[in-house]
Amino acid sequence: MYYPYMASLIRKKKGHQLYYYIVESARVDGQPRIVQQTYLGTAERLAALVKERTAPLPLSATTRDFGLPGALWRAAQDSGVWKVLEAMWPAPRSGPSTAHYLLLAAIHRICQPGPKTEVADWYRSTILQPLWGFPPEQFRSQDFWDALDRIRVEGDPRGGPDELEEVQWRLLAAWKEKQLVHRRLLAYDTTNFYTWTATTNQRNSLAQRGHNKQGRHHLRQVGLSYVLDGENGLSLCHHVYAGNVADVEELPQALERILRMLDRNQMERSTVTLVFDKGTAALDNTLLLKQAGVGWISALPWNQAPADLREREVEKLPLCSSDQPGVHAVAERHIVHGEEYLCVLKYSSAFASEQLQSVTTSLSKVLQSLRRLSMDLAKPRCRLKETQIRNKIQRWLSSSAFLEDLIQWKLDWQNGRWHLQFDFNHGAFQKLLTHRLGRTVLLTNRTDWTAEQIVAGYSGQQQIEQVFRGLKDGDWLGWGPMYHWTDSKIRIHAFYCLLGVSLLKYIHKQAQAAWPGLSMEQLLQELRQIQQFVLLYPPQGEKGPPRAAIVRSKRTFPQQELAKTLGLEDLVRQKT
Repeated sequence: MYYPYMASLIRKKKGHQLYYYIVESARVDGQPRIVQQTYLGTAERLAALVKERTAPLPLSATTRDFGLPGALWRAAQDSGVWKVLEAMWPAPRSGPSTAHYLLLAAIHRICQPGPKTEVADWYRSTILQPLWGFPPEQFRSQDFWDALDRIRVEGDPRGGPDELEEVQWRLLAAWKEKQLVHRRLLAYDTTNFYTWTATTNQRNSLAQRGHNKQGRHHLRQVGLSYVLDGENGLSLCHHVYAGNVADVEELPQALERILRMLDRNQMERSTVTLVFDKGTAALDNTLLLKQAGVGWISALPWNQAPADLREREVEKLPLCSSDQPGVHAVAERHIVHGEEYLCVLKYSSAFASEQLQSVTTSLSKVLQSLRRLSMDLAKPRCRLKETQIRNKIQRWLSSSAFLEDLIQWKLDWQNGRWHLQFDFNHGAFQKLLTHRLGRTVLLTNRTDWTAEQIVAGYSGQQQIEQVFRGLKDGDWLGWGPMYHWTDSKIRIHAFYCLLGVSLLKYIHKQAQAAWPGLSMEQLLQELRQIQQFVLLYPPQGEKGPPRAAIVRSKRTFPQQELAKTLGLEDLVRQKT
Protein backbone atom coordinates (compact mmCIF):
# COMPACT_ATOMS: atom_id res chain seq x y z
CA MET A 1 0.00 0.00 0.00
CA TYR A 2 1.12 3.54 -0.60
CA TYR A 3 -0.20 7.08 -0.69
CA PRO A 4 -0.95 7.86 -4.34
CA TYR A 5 -0.34 11.62 -3.96
CA MET A 6 2.64 13.71 -2.84
CA ALA A 7 2.81 13.63 0.97
CA SER A 8 4.27 16.33 3.20
CA LEU A 9 4.43 17.34 6.86
CA ILE A 10 2.64 20.56 7.87
CA ARG A 11 1.86 22.28 11.15
CA LYS A 12 -1.21 24.12 12.37
CA LYS A 13 -1.47 26.47 15.33
CA LYS A 14 -4.53 26.11 17.50
CA GLY A 15 -4.53 28.44 20.45
CA HIS A 16 -0.96 28.49 21.74
CA GLN A 17 -0.14 24.94 20.65
CA LEU A 18 1.32 23.60 17.39
CA TYR A 19 -0.06 20.39 15.90
CA TYR A 20 1.41 18.38 13.01
CA TYR A 21 -0.29 16.57 10.14
CA ILE A 22 0.69 14.43 7.17
CA VAL A 23 -1.15 15.79 4.13
CA GLU A 24 -1.58 14.36 0.63
CA SER A 25 -1.71 16.85 -2.23
CA ALA A 26 -2.85 16.51 -5.80
CA ARG A 27 -3.71 18.80 -8.67
CA VAL A 28 -7.46 19.44 -8.97
CA ASP A 29 -8.49 21.30 -12.10
CA GLY A 30 -4.85 22.28 -12.52
CA GLN A 31 -4.48 23.70 -9.00
CA PRO A 32 -2.73 22.00 -6.04
CA ARG A 33 -5.18 20.92 -3.37
CA ILE A 34 -5.02 18.94 -0.12
CA VAL A 35 -7.09 15.80 -0.63
CA GLN A 36 -6.27 13.86 2.57
CA GLN A 37 -4.69 14.64 5.93
CA THR A 38 -3.73 12.47 8.90
CA TYR A 39 -3.28 13.91 12.40
CA LEU A 40 0.05 13.10 14.09
CA GLY A 41 -0.05 15.21 17.27
CA THR A 42 2.14 17.76 19.00
CA ALA A 43 5.85 18.30 18.44
CA GLU A 44 6.62 16.28 21.58
CA ARG A 45 4.52 13.40 20.30
CA LEU A 46 6.15 13.59 16.88
CA ALA A 47 9.61 13.67 18.46
CA ALA A 48 8.73 10.63 20.52
CA LEU A 49 7.70 8.75 17.38
CA VAL A 50 10.93 9.66 15.63
CA LYS A 51 12.97 8.72 18.69
CA GLU A 52 11.27 5.34 18.87
CA ARG A 53 11.75 4.95 15.08
CA THR A 54 8.32 3.53 14.79
CA ALA A 55 4.86 4.65 13.70
CA PRO A 56 1.69 3.91 15.59
CA LEU A 57 0.23 0.52 14.76
CA PRO A 58 -3.40 0.54 13.61
CA LEU A 59 -5.92 -1.09 15.89
CA SER A 60 -7.88 -2.47 12.93
CA ALA A 61 -8.04 -2.33 9.14
CA THR A 62 -11.22 -2.51 7.09
CA THR A 63 -11.39 -3.18 3.35
CA ARG A 64 -13.87 -1.44 1.09
CA ASP A 65 -14.73 -2.35 -2.50
CA PHE A 66 -13.92 0.90 -4.24
CA GLY A 67 -13.32 0.55 -7.99
CA LEU A 68 -16.36 -1.23 -9.40
CA PRO A 69 -19.17 0.08 -7.16
CA GLY A 70 -17.62 3.57 -7.26
CA ALA A 71 -17.47 3.55 -11.06
CA LEU A 72 -21.07 2.36 -11.33
CA TRP A 73 -22.28 5.06 -8.93
CA ARG A 74 -20.44 7.73 -10.94
CA ALA A 75 -21.92 6.29 -14.14
CA ALA A 76 -25.43 6.55 -12.67
CA GLN A 77 -24.79 10.22 -11.90
CA ASP A 78 -23.01 11.20 -15.12
CA SER A 79 -25.35 9.35 -17.51
CA GLY A 80 -28.49 10.85 -16.00
CA VAL A 81 -29.78 7.54 -14.63
CA TRP A 82 -29.78 8.69 -11.01
CA LYS A 83 -31.56 11.95 -11.83
CA VAL A 84 -34.34 10.06 -13.64
CA LEU A 85 -34.75 7.53 -10.83
CA GLU A 86 -34.89 10.26 -8.19
CA ALA A 87 -37.51 12.19 -10.16
CA MET A 88 -39.61 9.07 -10.61
CA TRP A 89 -39.40 7.97 -6.96
CA PRO A 90 -38.59 11.01 -4.76
CA ALA A 91 -36.71 10.54 -1.50
CA PRO A 92 -38.76 10.30 1.72
CA ARG A 93 -38.17 12.56 4.72
CA SER A 94 -35.62 10.10 6.06
CA GLY A 95 -33.99 6.92 4.86
CA PRO A 96 -33.33 5.64 1.35
CA SER A 97 -35.83 6.04 -1.47
CA THR A 98 -37.16 3.45 -3.89
CA ALA A 99 -34.58 4.82 -6.33
CA HIS A 100 -31.80 3.87 -3.89
CA TYR A 101 -33.13 0.32 -3.60
CA LEU A 102 -33.40 -0.13 -7.39
CA LEU A 103 -29.93 1.25 -8.08
CA LEU A 104 -28.36 -0.72 -5.23
CA ALA A 105 -30.00 -3.92 -6.53
CA ALA A 106 -28.53 -3.25 -9.99
CA ILE A 107 -25.02 -2.55 -8.66
CA HIS A 108 -25.16 -5.57 -6.33
CA ARG A 109 -26.10 -7.83 -9.26
CA ILE A 110 -22.93 -6.71 -11.03
CA CYS A 111 -20.49 -6.75 -8.12
CA GLN A 112 -21.66 -9.73 -6.07
CA PRO A 113 -24.86 -11.41 -7.33
CA GLY A 114 -26.92 -13.01 -4.60
CA PRO A 115 -30.17 -12.84 -2.65
CA LYS A 116 -31.39 -9.67 -0.97
CA THR A 117 -30.46 -11.13 2.44
CA GLU A 118 -26.79 -10.55 1.51
CA VAL A 119 -27.11 -6.96 0.26
CA ALA A 120 -26.74 -5.21 3.64
CA ASP A 121 -23.44 -6.92 4.51
CA TRP A 122 -22.08 -6.31 1.02
CA TYR A 123 -23.17 -2.65 1.10
CA ARG A 124 -21.32 -2.18 4.41
CA SER A 125 -18.07 -3.28 2.74
CA THR A 126 -18.28 -0.87 -0.23
CA ILE A 127 -17.60 2.80 -0.88
CA LEU A 128 -21.37 3.32 -1.25
CA GLN A 129 -21.96 3.21 2.51
CA PRO A 130 -19.91 6.33 3.35
CA LEU A 131 -21.03 8.07 0.14
CA TRP A 132 -24.75 7.53 0.69
CA GLY A 133 -24.60 7.80 4.46
CA PHE A 134 -27.37 5.25 5.13
CA PRO A 135 -26.74 2.55 7.75
CA PRO A 136 -26.62 -1.01 6.34
CA GLU A 137 -29.57 -1.98 8.55
CA GLN A 138 -31.85 -0.03 6.19
CA PHE A 139 -31.11 -2.43 3.33
CA ARG A 140 -32.50 -5.65 4.79
CA SER A 141 -34.39 -7.99 2.48
CA GLN A 142 -37.72 -6.93 3.99
CA ASP A 143 -36.87 -3.28 3.29
CA PHE A 144 -36.32 -4.21 -0.36
CA TRP A 145 -39.65 -6.00 -0.59
CA ASP A 146 -41.49 -3.07 0.99
CA ALA A 147 -39.85 -0.56 -1.36
CA LEU A 148 -40.37 -2.63 -4.51
CA ASP A 149 -44.02 -3.26 -3.59
CA ARG A 150 -44.64 0.45 -4.00
CA ILE A 151 -43.74 0.29 -7.72
CA ARG A 152 -46.71 -0.06 -10.09
CA VAL A 153 -46.01 -2.46 -12.94
CA GLU A 154 -47.86 -3.97 -15.88
CA GLY A 155 -50.96 -5.83 -14.70
CA ASP A 156 -50.86 -4.26 -11.23
CA PRO A 157 -54.25 -4.80 -9.50
CA ARG A 158 -54.03 -1.25 -8.09
CA GLY A 159 -54.26 0.12 -11.63
CA GLY A 160 -52.43 3.17 -12.85
CA PRO A 161 -49.62 3.51 -15.41
CA ASP A 162 -46.72 1.09 -15.67
CA GLU A 163 -43.96 2.97 -13.82
CA LEU A 164 -41.21 0.74 -15.22
CA GLU A 165 -42.24 1.55 -18.78
CA GLU A 166 -42.46 5.23 -17.88
CA VAL A 167 -38.95 5.30 -16.43
CA GLN A 168 -37.60 3.56 -19.55
CA TRP A 169 -39.06 6.36 -21.69
CA ARG A 170 -37.56 9.00 -19.39
CA LEU A 171 -34.16 7.33 -19.54
CA LEU A 172 -34.22 7.40 -23.33
CA ALA A 173 -35.11 11.11 -23.23
CA ALA A 174 -32.20 11.80 -20.86
CA TRP A 175 -29.74 9.81 -22.99
CA LYS A 176 -30.99 11.50 -26.14
CA GLU A 177 -30.37 14.90 -24.52
CA LYS A 178 -26.84 13.83 -23.53
CA GLN A 179 -26.26 12.54 -27.09
CA LEU A 180 -25.71 8.98 -25.91
CA VAL A 181 -28.05 7.66 -28.63
CA HIS A 182 -26.54 8.73 -31.96
CA ARG A 183 -27.18 6.69 -35.08
CA ARG A 184 -30.64 5.51 -33.99
CA LEU A 185 -29.66 1.95 -34.75
CA LEU A 186 -31.65 -0.31 -32.41
CA ALA A 187 -30.92 -4.02 -31.98
CA TYR A 188 -33.80 -6.33 -31.00
CA ASP A 189 -33.72 -9.93 -29.81
CA THR A 190 -35.50 -12.31 -27.46
CA THR A 191 -34.37 -14.98 -25.01
CA ASN A 192 -35.67 -16.81 -21.97
CA PHE A 193 -34.45 -17.54 -18.44
CA TYR A 194 -35.35 -20.55 -16.36
CA THR A 195 -36.74 -20.01 -12.87
CA TRP A 196 -37.09 -22.09 -9.71
CA THR A 197 -40.83 -21.51 -9.54
CA ALA A 198 -42.57 -24.70 -8.39
CA THR A 199 -45.16 -26.34 -10.62
CA THR A 200 -47.82 -25.90 -7.95
CA ASN A 201 -47.11 -22.18 -7.50
CA GLN A 202 -50.03 -20.22 -8.93
CA ARG A 203 -48.90 -16.77 -7.72
CA ASN A 204 -47.66 -15.71 -11.16
CA SER A 205 -48.57 -16.18 -14.81
CA LEU A 206 -45.19 -15.34 -16.37
CA ALA A 207 -43.28 -18.49 -15.37
CA GLN A 208 -44.42 -21.17 -17.84
CA ARG A 209 -42.86 -24.20 -19.47
CA GLY A 210 -41.47 -23.94 -22.98
CA HIS A 211 -38.36 -24.55 -25.07
CA ASN A 212 -35.58 -23.26 -22.84
CA LYS A 213 -32.51 -21.93 -24.65
CA GLN A 214 -30.26 -23.13 -21.81
CA GLY A 215 -31.61 -26.67 -22.06
CA ARG A 216 -33.54 -26.57 -18.75
CA HIS A 217 -36.82 -27.69 -20.30
CA HIS A 218 -38.07 -29.26 -17.04
CA LEU A 219 -38.19 -25.85 -15.32
CA ARG A 220 -40.64 -23.00 -15.72
CA GLN A 221 -39.22 -20.01 -17.60
CA VAL A 222 -39.90 -16.37 -18.47
CA GLY A 223 -39.31 -14.70 -21.82
CA LEU A 224 -37.53 -11.40 -22.41
CA SER A 225 -37.69 -9.16 -25.48
CA TYR A 226 -34.94 -6.57 -25.46
CA VAL A 227 -33.94 -3.47 -27.42
CA LEU A 228 -30.59 -1.71 -27.05
CA ASP A 229 -28.79 1.10 -28.78
CA GLY A 230 -26.71 -0.47 -31.53
CA GLU A 231 -23.74 1.85 -31.00
CA ASN A 232 -23.41 2.46 -27.24
CA GLY A 233 -25.27 -0.64 -26.03
CA LEU A 234 -27.63 1.19 -23.63
CA SER A 235 -30.84 -0.66 -22.73
CA LEU A 236 -33.72 1.27 -24.29
CA CYS A 237 -36.75 -0.97 -24.02
CA HIS A 238 -37.60 -4.43 -22.73
CA HIS A 239 -40.61 -6.57 -21.96
CA VAL A 240 -41.03 -9.69 -19.82
CA TYR A 241 -43.58 -12.15 -21.22
CA ALA A 242 -44.86 -15.63 -20.47
CA GLY A 243 -42.38 -18.44 -21.03
CA ASN A 244 -44.71 -20.45 -23.29
CA VAL A 245 -45.01 -17.65 -25.89
CA ALA A 246 -42.95 -18.18 -29.06
CA ASP A 247 -40.42 -15.52 -30.04
CA VAL A 248 -42.18 -14.78 -33.31
CA GLU A 249 -45.45 -14.14 -31.44
CA GLU A 250 -43.79 -11.59 -29.17
CA LEU A 251 -42.59 -9.30 -31.97
CA PRO A 252 -45.95 -7.55 -32.59
CA GLN A 253 -46.24 -6.62 -28.89
CA ALA A 254 -42.57 -5.60 -28.73
CA LEU A 255 -42.90 -3.52 -31.89
CA GLU A 256 -45.89 -1.70 -30.43
CA ARG A 257 -43.87 -0.77 -27.34
CA ILE A 258 -40.91 0.35 -29.48
CA LEU A 259 -43.14 2.62 -31.56
CA ARG A 260 -44.68 4.17 -28.43
CA MET A 261 -41.18 4.80 -27.13
CA LEU A 262 -40.13 6.51 -30.39
CA ASP A 263 -43.27 8.62 -30.65
CA ARG A 264 -43.04 9.64 -26.99
CA ASN A 265 -39.49 10.95 -27.53
CA GLN A 266 -40.30 12.54 -30.92
CA MET A 267 -37.92 10.29 -32.82
CA GLU A 268 -39.00 10.08 -36.44
CA ARG A 269 -39.74 6.44 -37.26
CA SER A 270 -38.17 6.61 -40.71
CA THR A 271 -34.81 7.60 -39.15
CA VAL A 272 -34.69 4.49 -36.94
CA THR A 273 -33.33 1.15 -38.11
CA LEU A 274 -34.22 -2.01 -36.17
CA VAL A 275 -31.86 -4.98 -36.33
CA PHE A 276 -33.21 -8.53 -35.88
CA ASP A 277 -31.97 -12.08 -36.04
CA LYS A 278 -33.24 -14.56 -38.62
CA GLY A 279 -36.08 -15.76 -36.38
CA THR A 280 -38.08 -12.60 -37.16
CA ALA A 281 -37.74 -12.64 -40.95
CA ALA A 282 -41.24 -14.10 -41.41
CA LEU A 283 -43.78 -12.73 -43.89
CA ASP A 284 -46.16 -11.47 -41.18
CA ASN A 285 -43.38 -9.61 -39.42
CA THR A 286 -42.11 -7.90 -42.58
CA LEU A 287 -45.66 -6.66 -43.22
CA LEU A 288 -45.85 -5.28 -39.66
CA LEU A 289 -42.52 -3.52 -40.09
CA LYS A 290 -43.68 -2.00 -43.37
CA GLN A 291 -46.82 -0.64 -41.69
CA ALA A 292 -44.75 0.73 -38.79
CA GLY A 293 -42.70 2.85 -41.18
CA VAL A 294 -39.31 1.98 -39.68
CA GLY A 295 -36.15 0.78 -41.35
CA TRP A 296 -34.94 -2.72 -40.53
CA ILE A 297 -32.16 -5.21 -41.12
CA SER A 298 -32.66 -8.92 -40.53
CA ALA A 299 -30.71 -12.09 -41.08
CA LEU A 300 -32.47 -14.31 -43.59
CA PRO A 301 -32.86 -18.06 -43.01
CA TRP A 302 -30.45 -19.92 -45.27
CA ASN A 303 -33.16 -21.89 -47.06
CA GLN A 304 -35.03 -18.66 -47.91
CA ALA A 305 -31.98 -16.86 -49.34
CA PRO A 306 -31.57 -16.68 -53.15
CA ALA A 307 -29.43 -19.66 -54.15
CA ASP A 308 -27.35 -17.79 -56.74
CA LEU A 309 -26.42 -15.19 -54.13
CA ARG A 310 -25.71 -17.35 -51.10
CA GLU A 311 -23.33 -19.67 -53.01
CA ARG A 312 -21.29 -16.91 -54.63
CA GLU A 313 -17.54 -17.56 -54.58
CA VAL A 314 -15.72 -15.68 -51.86
CA GLU A 315 -13.04 -14.50 -54.26
CA LYS A 316 -15.71 -12.62 -56.24
CA LEU A 317 -17.06 -10.77 -53.17
CA PRO A 318 -15.73 -7.21 -52.58
CA LEU A 319 -13.63 -6.79 -49.45
CA CYS A 320 -14.92 -4.27 -46.91
CA SER A 321 -12.80 -1.49 -45.42
CA SER A 322 -10.50 -1.87 -42.43
CA ASP A 323 -13.44 -1.03 -40.16
CA GLN A 324 -14.71 -4.55 -41.01
CA PRO A 325 -11.48 -6.63 -41.09
CA GLY A 326 -11.71 -9.96 -42.85
CA VAL A 327 -15.25 -9.30 -44.12
CA HIS A 328 -16.49 -9.55 -47.71
CA ALA A 329 -19.95 -8.32 -48.71
CA VAL A 330 -22.08 -7.78 -51.81
CA ALA A 331 -25.59 -6.32 -52.11
CA GLU A 332 -28.26 -7.14 -54.70
CA ARG A 333 -31.98 -6.53 -55.07
CA HIS A 334 -34.16 -9.64 -54.87
CA ILE A 335 -37.83 -10.51 -54.48
CA VAL A 336 -38.45 -11.95 -51.00
CA HIS A 337 -41.92 -12.49 -49.49
CA GLY A 338 -43.41 -10.94 -52.64
CA GLU A 339 -41.55 -7.62 -52.20
CA GLU A 340 -38.29 -6.28 -53.54
CA TYR A 341 -35.66 -5.90 -50.82
CA LEU A 342 -31.93 -5.52 -50.70
CA CYS A 343 -30.14 -8.81 -49.97
CA VAL A 344 -26.55 -8.78 -48.72
CA LEU A 345 -24.23 -11.77 -48.69
CA LYS A 346 -21.67 -11.34 -45.92
CA TYR A 347 -18.62 -13.56 -45.51
CA SER A 348 -16.48 -13.26 -42.39
CA SER A 349 -13.22 -15.19 -42.15
CA ALA A 350 -13.29 -14.94 -38.34
CA PHE A 351 -16.84 -16.31 -38.24
CA ALA A 352 -15.84 -19.12 -40.63
CA SER A 353 -12.96 -20.07 -38.33
CA GLU A 354 -15.26 -20.16 -35.29
CA GLN A 355 -17.81 -22.31 -37.12
CA LEU A 356 -15.11 -24.68 -38.39
CA GLN A 357 -13.75 -25.20 -34.90
CA SER A 358 -17.24 -25.87 -33.57
CA VAL A 359 -18.02 -28.33 -36.37
CA THR A 360 -14.80 -30.30 -36.03
CA THR A 361 -15.14 -30.53 -32.24
CA SER A 362 -18.73 -31.77 -32.46
CA LEU A 363 -17.85 -34.08 -35.33
CA SER A 364 -15.10 -35.75 -33.31
CA LYS A 365 -17.39 -36.31 -30.32
CA VAL A 366 -20.24 -37.76 -32.38
CA LEU A 367 -17.98 -40.10 -34.39
CA GLN A 368 -16.54 -41.46 -31.14
CA SER A 369 -20.05 -41.93 -29.74
CA LEU A 370 -21.13 -43.79 -32.88
CA ARG A 371 -18.09 -46.05 -32.64
CA ARG A 372 -18.85 -46.90 -29.01
CA LEU A 373 -22.49 -47.57 -29.88
CA SER A 374 -21.46 -49.89 -32.72
CA MET A 375 -19.26 -51.87 -30.32
CA ASP A 376 -22.06 -52.04 -27.72
CA LEU A 377 -24.42 -53.46 -30.32
CA ALA A 378 -21.89 -56.23 -31.03
CA LYS A 379 -21.92 -57.38 -27.41
CA PRO A 380 -23.88 -60.53 -26.55
CA ARG A 381 -27.41 -59.95 -25.21
CA CYS A 382 -27.49 -56.29 -26.18
CA ARG A 383 -31.00 -55.18 -25.24
CA LEU A 384 -31.18 -51.92 -27.21
CA LYS A 385 -34.22 -51.71 -29.48
CA GLU A 386 -34.34 -50.12 -32.92
CA THR A 387 -36.31 -47.08 -31.74
CA GLN A 388 -33.86 -46.45 -28.91
CA ILE A 389 -30.86 -46.70 -31.25
CA ARG A 390 -32.31 -44.37 -33.88
CA ASN A 391 -33.41 -41.80 -31.30
CA LYS A 392 -29.94 -41.84 -29.73
CA ILE A 393 -28.22 -41.29 -33.09
CA GLN A 394 -30.65 -38.58 -34.11
CA ARG A 395 -30.09 -36.74 -30.83
CA TRP A 396 -26.33 -36.78 -31.39
CA LEU A 397 -26.61 -35.53 -34.98
CA SER A 398 -28.99 -32.72 -34.05
CA SER A 399 -26.78 -31.52 -31.19
CA SER A 400 -24.81 -29.29 -33.57
CA ALA A 401 -25.36 -27.71 -36.97
CA PHE A 402 -24.31 -29.47 -40.21
CA LEU A 403 -23.67 -32.90 -38.61
CA GLU A 404 -26.62 -34.56 -40.36
CA ASP A 405 -25.06 -33.68 -43.72
CA LEU A 406 -21.52 -34.69 -42.75
CA ILE A 407 -22.22 -38.14 -41.25
CA GLN A 408 -23.84 -41.00 -43.13
CA TRP A 409 -25.08 -44.01 -41.18
CA LYS A 410 -27.01 -47.22 -41.72
CA LEU A 411 -28.68 -49.61 -39.25
CA ASP A 412 -29.29 -53.24 -40.33
CA TRP A 413 -30.69 -56.36 -38.64
CA GLN A 414 -28.46 -59.38 -39.34
CA ASN A 415 -27.92 -62.68 -37.58
CA GLY A 416 -30.20 -61.80 -34.71
CA ARG A 417 -28.67 -58.43 -33.78
CA TRP A 418 -28.38 -54.84 -34.97
CA HIS A 419 -25.37 -53.68 -37.01
CA LEU A 420 -24.40 -50.00 -37.22
CA GLN A 421 -22.27 -48.67 -40.05
CA PHE A 422 -21.29 -45.01 -40.47
CA ASP A 423 -18.96 -42.87 -42.56
CA PHE A 424 -17.78 -39.30 -42.98
CA ASN A 425 -19.05 -37.49 -46.11
CA HIS A 426 -15.95 -35.78 -47.54
CA GLY A 427 -17.89 -34.20 -50.43
CA ALA A 428 -20.39 -32.57 -48.06
CA PHE A 429 -17.54 -31.30 -45.88
CA GLN A 430 -15.80 -29.73 -48.89
CA LYS A 431 -19.06 -28.04 -49.94
CA LEU A 432 -19.53 -26.82 -46.39
CA LEU A 433 -16.10 -25.18 -46.44
CA THR A 434 -16.51 -23.47 -49.81
CA HIS A 435 -20.18 -22.48 -49.81
CA ARG A 436 -21.52 -22.27 -46.25
CA LEU A 437 -19.15 -21.54 -43.37
CA GLY A 438 -18.69 -17.87 -42.54
CA ARG A 439 -21.67 -16.79 -44.64
CA THR A 440 -24.72 -14.79 -43.54
CA VAL A 441 -27.47 -13.45 -45.79
CA LEU A 442 -29.03 -10.19 -44.65
CA LEU A 443 -32.34 -8.67 -45.74
CA THR A 444 -33.26 -4.99 -45.44
CA ASN A 445 -35.65 -2.34 -46.69
CA ARG A 446 -32.80 0.20 -46.66
CA THR A 447 -32.32 -0.15 -50.41
CA ASP A 448 -30.21 3.01 -50.63
CA TRP A 449 -27.55 1.71 -48.22
CA THR A 450 -24.30 0.11 -49.33
CA ALA A 451 -23.39 -3.48 -48.49
CA GLU A 452 -20.80 -2.28 -45.95
CA GLN A 453 -23.32 0.02 -44.23
CA ILE A 454 -25.74 -2.86 -43.82
CA VAL A 455 -23.03 -5.18 -42.50
CA ALA A 456 -21.94 -2.51 -40.01
CA GLY A 457 -25.56 -1.97 -38.95
CA TYR A 458 -26.14 -5.67 -38.38
CA SER A 459 -23.12 -5.79 -36.06
CA GLY A 460 -25.37 -4.22 -33.40
CA GLN A 461 -26.99 -7.63 -33.10
CA GLN A 462 -23.71 -8.99 -31.76
CA GLN A 463 -23.93 -6.59 -28.81
CA ILE A 464 -27.27 -7.95 -27.72
CA GLU A 465 -26.05 -11.54 -28.00
CA GLN A 466 -23.05 -10.60 -25.81
CA VAL A 467 -25.45 -9.14 -23.25
CA PHE A 468 -27.48 -12.36 -23.15
CA ARG A 469 -24.33 -14.44 -22.70
CA GLY A 470 -23.12 -12.07 -19.99
CA LEU A 471 -26.45 -12.38 -18.16
CA LYS A 472 -26.68 -16.16 -18.37
CA ASP A 473 -23.04 -16.99 -17.70
CA GLY A 474 -22.76 -14.36 -14.97
CA ASP A 475 -19.61 -12.87 -16.53
CA TRP A 476 -21.13 -9.38 -16.62
CA LEU A 477 -24.15 -9.45 -14.38
CA GLY A 478 -25.89 -12.31 -12.63
CA TRP A 479 -29.51 -12.61 -13.75
CA GLY A 480 -29.85 -15.78 -11.75
CA PRO A 481 -30.65 -17.26 -9.46
CA MET A 482 -33.96 -15.39 -9.52
CA TYR A 483 -35.91 -16.25 -6.38
CA HIS A 484 -39.08 -14.30 -7.16
CA TRP A 485 -42.56 -15.78 -7.19
CA THR A 486 -44.84 -12.94 -8.37
CA ASP A 487 -45.20 -11.23 -11.74
CA SER A 488 -44.42 -7.78 -10.34
CA LYS A 489 -41.17 -8.89 -8.66
CA ILE A 490 -40.07 -10.71 -11.83
CA ARG A 491 -40.64 -7.57 -13.90
CA ILE A 492 -38.75 -5.42 -11.39
CA HIS A 493 -35.91 -7.96 -11.32
CA ALA A 494 -35.62 -7.67 -15.12
CA PHE A 495 -35.65 -3.88 -14.88
CA TYR A 496 -32.74 -3.50 -12.48
CA CYS A 497 -30.72 -6.22 -14.24
CA LEU A 498 -30.97 -4.37 -17.57
CA LEU A 499 -30.39 -1.06 -15.79
CA GLY A 500 -27.11 -2.59 -14.60
CA VAL A 501 -26.28 -3.51 -18.21
CA SER A 502 -26.70 0.14 -19.22
CA LEU A 503 -24.35 1.27 -16.45
CA LEU A 504 -21.79 -1.34 -17.49
CA LYS A 505 -22.01 -0.33 -21.14
CA TYR A 506 -21.60 3.32 -20.16
CA ILE A 507 -18.40 2.81 -18.16
CA HIS A 508 -17.08 0.43 -20.83
CA LYS A 509 -17.56 3.12 -23.47
CA GLN A 510 -15.86 5.71 -21.25
CA ALA A 511 -12.95 3.36 -20.48
CA GLN A 512 -12.03 3.09 -24.17
CA ALA A 513 -10.45 6.55 -23.92
CA ALA A 514 -7.95 5.23 -21.37
CA TRP A 515 -7.57 1.70 -22.73
CA PRO A 516 -8.64 1.22 -26.39
CA GLY A 517 -9.89 -2.28 -27.11
CA LEU A 518 -10.48 -3.10 -23.45
CA SER A 519 -13.01 -5.93 -23.14
CA MET A 520 -15.84 -5.89 -20.64
CA GLU A 521 -14.31 -8.83 -18.76
CA GLN A 522 -10.94 -7.05 -18.47
CA LEU A 523 -12.65 -3.87 -17.27
CA LEU A 524 -14.48 -5.69 -14.49
CA GLN A 525 -11.33 -7.51 -13.44
CA GLU A 526 -9.28 -4.30 -13.23
CA LEU A 527 -11.92 -2.34 -11.32
CA ARG A 528 -12.45 -5.13 -8.78
CA GLN A 529 -8.77 -4.90 -7.84
CA ILE A 530 -9.07 -1.25 -6.77
CA GLN A 531 -9.73 -1.35 -3.03
CA GLN A 532 -9.81 1.15 -0.20
CA PHE A 533 -8.51 0.55 3.34
CA VAL A 534 -9.67 2.29 6.51
CA LEU A 535 -6.98 2.12 9.21
CA LEU A 536 -8.10 2.85 12.78
CA TYR A 537 -5.30 4.18 15.04
CA PRO A 538 -5.30 4.56 18.83
CA PRO A 539 -6.46 7.95 20.23
CA GLN A 540 -4.06 10.79 20.82
CA GLY A 541 -3.95 11.01 24.59
CA GLU A 542 -6.19 9.35 27.10
CA LYS A 543 -9.49 11.04 26.23
CA GLY A 544 -9.23 11.60 22.48
CA PRO A 545 -11.25 9.59 19.95
CA PRO A 546 -9.63 6.93 17.74
CA ARG A 547 -8.07 8.29 14.59
CA ALA A 548 -8.77 6.96 11.09
CA ALA A 549 -6.62 7.06 7.95
CA ILE A 550 -7.89 6.12 4.51
CA VAL A 551 -5.53 4.68 1.91
CA ARG A 552 -6.02 2.77 -1.32
CA SER A 553 -4.51 -0.39 -2.62
CA LYS A 554 -1.53 -0.15 -4.91
CA ARG A 555 -2.70 0.41 -8.47
CA THR A 556 -1.08 -0.35 -11.79
CA PHE A 557 -0.72 2.42 -14.34
CA PRO A 558 -3.74 1.20 -16.40
CA GLN A 559 -5.82 1.16 -13.21
CA GLN A 560 -4.75 4.73 -12.44
CA GLU A 561 -5.83 5.81 -15.93
CA LEU A 562 -9.15 4.00 -15.60
CA ALA A 563 -9.78 5.62 -12.21
CA LYS A 564 -9.10 9.05 -13.68
CA THR A 565 -11.26 8.48 -16.77
CA LEU A 566 -14.22 7.04 -14.84
CA GLY A 567 -14.24 9.80 -12.24
CA LEU A 568 -13.06 7.73 -9.28
CA GLU A 569 -10.65 10.50 -8.29
CA ASP A 570 -13.65 12.73 -7.60
CA LEU A 571 -15.05 10.15 -5.17
CA VAL A 572 -11.78 10.26 -3.22
CA ARG A 573 -12.22 13.95 -2.63
CA GLN A 574 -15.70 13.44 -1.20
CA LYS A 575 -16.04 12.89 2.53
CA THR A 576 -15.70 9.17 3.21
